[in-house]
Order: sequence, then structure tokens, then C-alpha cells
Amino acid sequence: FYRMGFDDEGIVALSGAHTLGRAFAERSGTVENGYGDAKASKYTKSTCPVRHDGASGVGMAGGKAWTSNWLTFDNSYFQYLKRGKDDDLIWFPTDEALHKDEKFKVYFEKFADSKQAFFEAYCRAHKMLSEQGSDFGPSGGFSLPIAASKL
Repeated sequence: FYRMGFDDEGIVALSGAHTLGRAFAERSGTVENGYGDAKASKYTKSTCPVRHDGASGVGMAGGKAWTSNWLTFDNSYFQYLKRGKDDDLIWFPTDEALHKDEKFKVYFEKFADSKQAFFEAYCRAHKMLSEQGSDFGPSGGFSLPIAASKL
């Protein structure tokens, strides 16, 4: 992220996007939890009340999340240290680096203490990331021969 012009605050803020979502064994292989209730963590079962509105329904059950309320965008990702270790949540070495590295730790703690500070930094960083755009190549695009098309 440094090569893209991000500073430490922006890098830590973007990492906070992990407050949303899950990882699946079948997709990334980084967790043991997979598709469906049988392979879900205690927070990702179809019966878990994770929606902001308190209603039932989580889409597809399963996987493992970084936060217990993985459908709510807030600063709970940064409150990992305050909550204590929870084997039903993901915490990778890259997440750990955010509260162990002295430069990142300042922002990790700031965001744990203030949802508003996290939201403000995240907005700036996400805008900057979005404005980086995409580099599609080759410049002239590509095409497939008509014979290769199944349409």
C-alpha cells in the first residue's frame, strides 16, 4: 500500500474493512470453516443474529469472520485486544501486525477507541483507493474469435 501512496493511518483504516465479511475454506483455504451450518463458526451459522436490524437471515451460512457482527460496519475489528482471544474469530499474522508494529499500533488503538475516527480515516483511504482506478490491459483490449464463442 505504501507504493500506492498510502500512509500508516490509511493502511490501518483499510484493514478495518475486515469488520465485514468472512473467509471460507473452499475459497481461500485460510480457515478451516467452510460452507453451511455444519462447517460454520459459532458466529456464522444461519441462526446467528448478526444483522444490524436484528432480523434473521445471513445469506449463505458458514465460514469464519473477523468480528462477531460481521454484517455491521463499525470499529469492532479494532477491539480485538479488548475482547480477548476468541478461537471462533479470524486473526491472521497480518491482523496481528497492526497492533504489534509501533507505527500501526497508534492508529489501531485510536480506531478501537473511536468509531468516528475510524470512519473518517476509512472514508479518506477508501476514496484514495477507489481513485487509483484499474489498469486493464492490453490497452486495445482483447477479443475472441467468433468460432470460440458459445453464443
